[in-house]
Amino acid sequence: MNVERPMETIRLAGARMLMWLFWLNVPALMLIGWWLKAPDAEVGALAAALLALLPTHMVRRRDISGAARMTLAVTSVAIPALYVFLLRGHDWQMDMHMGFFAALAAQTVLLDRRALLVAAGVTALHHLILNYSYPAWVFASEGDLPRVLVHALIVVIQTLMLWWIVSLLTQAIRLQTEERQRSEGLRKEADAAKERAEVALAELERAQTIATRQRAIEEAARRAEEASERRRLVADALEARLGAVVGDLGQLAGQLSASKQWLFDLLDRTTQRSAELRKAHARADGDVRAVAQDTEKLAISINGVGGSASHTRDNALRGAMATRALTPEVDILSATVDSASSIVALISQIAAQSRTLSLNAGIEAARSGSEVRGFAVVASEMKSLAAQTAEATRQIDIYLQDIRRAADSVSGAIDVATQSADTIDRSTAGIVDDVAEQIRATGEIAAATEEMARHIAEAASQAEALSLALAEAQSAMGETDAAATALSSRSQELQETVRNVLEELRAA
Repeated sequence: MNVERPMETIRLAGARMLMWLFWLNVPALMLIGWWLKAPDAEVGALAAALLALLPTHMVRRRDISGAARMTLAVTSVAIPALYVFLLRGHDWQMDMHMGFFAALAAQTVLLDRRALLVAAGVTALHHLILNYSYPAWVFASEGDLPRVLVHALIVVIQTLMLWWIVSLLTQAIRLQTEERQRSEGLRKEADAAKERAEVALAELERAQTIATRQRAIEEAARRAEEASERRRLVADALEARLGAVVGDLGQLAGQLSASKQWLFDLLDRTTQRSAELRKAHARADGDVRAVAQDTEKLAISINGVGGSASHTRDNALRGAMATRALTPEVDILSATVDSASSIVALISQIAAQSRTLSLNAGIEAARSGSEVRGFAVVASEMKSLAAQTAEATRQIDIYLQDIRRAADSVSGAIDVATQSADTIDRSTAGIVDDVAEQIRATGEIAAATEEMARHIAEAASQAEALSLALAEAQSAMGETDAAATALSSRSQELQETVRNVLEELRAA
């Protein structure tokens, strides 16, 4: 902004104000002249109008140059001179000189010290020239130079004061303009700085957004890495635990497979021994019947009794030997049953451990959520397989208890048969030594024979029960073999499933 532009605006407004004052003085001069019945009223009004034409033309053209301001200053002094001229010889003529001071003061609106000097100079020249040429146009009396000098002094003082005021106003306006320009420049700089700050803020916000996204990406990557590490640790832990479980199951399946053939061989041998025991019982039964026949013949003939007694003694000895031969086999059967019970107990313990491990694996799978759902299914299958194994071992244990009771019964029967054979031996010895005593003991022999027959029948029944128990044991072993095969297959399936789950877990 130009520093002179505000001053030009003020000067233009002041020039317009002076223009309108010039034209207001035209009718004012006319009215005063008519009121005073001055002969030159029209001349004064016409002179005022002519003086106002040139300033009006300049103002309408917005011309406030130095020449225009000088013209306005001269016109401003000429208007009071017309009043003094029009009121010549009147008492108010001297009062009209106040118009010159008003005209000087009006020049301040032009903010031009030269206009003040021109107005003051024109006023001084007007008074000096007319004081000598036409004194009546200035003063009511004759020319008065001292009065002119006094007026001139007053004009000079007023001009100096107005000069100072115009200088201050001009300086103030310029300073204000400069401050406005400076403020405008600062405002523009502030606006530019604001724009730069907004741009920087936008850049900062974009940078913050990018940084926030980067942090989010880094946080997601860190969480993914932590999740991957946790999955790896979980996979390692599961591999360690389930590897042990699968190893135990595989070992158990191997033990069952290894024990299977041995148990089958044992049952075959036991079955053969049971068949031999039944044959021995049959022979013992035949011997007892033969003893009964010999006892009947003894009543007829002592010699026949002696021979029969000898024969009976031989048969009794053979029966006793056969019966005693059964005792180690029965002991072996009992020891085998005890070993089988130990194996069944081991299977039960392993099944319980498998059930506990499957339960723990199910709990871990439930905690881990849907990511290890396949592992939960495997854990459920392990639990079911452990339950089936436990049921099979319980049934095997029941069968082994039946075999143990049958073996105990057979052992008791053998003891009874052995005692009976001893009794027969002593009886036949007594018959040989004392025939008479044999006749008397014939009844006792018959009773002993009947008792022996009863015991032999019981032993045969127990042998038959043992055969049935052995058959059931063979069936149970078949089921155990099937369970061992299923356990081995499930163990392999479990191992493969665990391997796949762990690979998926590590790859996730």
